[in-house]
Amino acid sequence: MGYAGYVPAKLPPSKPTEVEAAVQAVKSVETLEVMGKLLYNCAVSPREDKFRRVKLTNKKVADTICSTHGALEAMAALGWVADEANPQELVVREGTFFSMKEVRIVEAAKERLQKDMRSSSSKNLAAMVSVQA
Repeated sequence: MGYAGYVPAKLPPSKPTEVEAAVQAVKSVETLEVMGKLLYNCAVSPREDKFRRVKLTNKKVADTICSTHGALEAMAALGWVADEANPQELVVREGTFFSMKEVRIVEAAKERLQKDMRSSSSKNLAAMVSVQA
């Protein structure tokens, strides 16, 4: 019971923003971890050019971000753009800065994906147990 006997309101979940929807479309925990690390480095050290540039030919980036469906779109929604001089790199435009808000968006998507994976694996295990019984 809430204040004065009123039942607390149950509001529907808010509609995700364009960035949140793009990040939630990524269905790989490892990819979200790499994206989170890139964003974190950019947010903590915004003036460091090495953190504002991502080589798509890097093995770790190629294995995670380039090979996962929706990851490049999520990076673009977050603010990364293809470098005009070198199309094999993503850069953050001059004057664009990341905050911990973007890092939290990626972390929340990663946690939601992990939770969904745990619940689906427990449902699969329960289904296997009931079939064997």
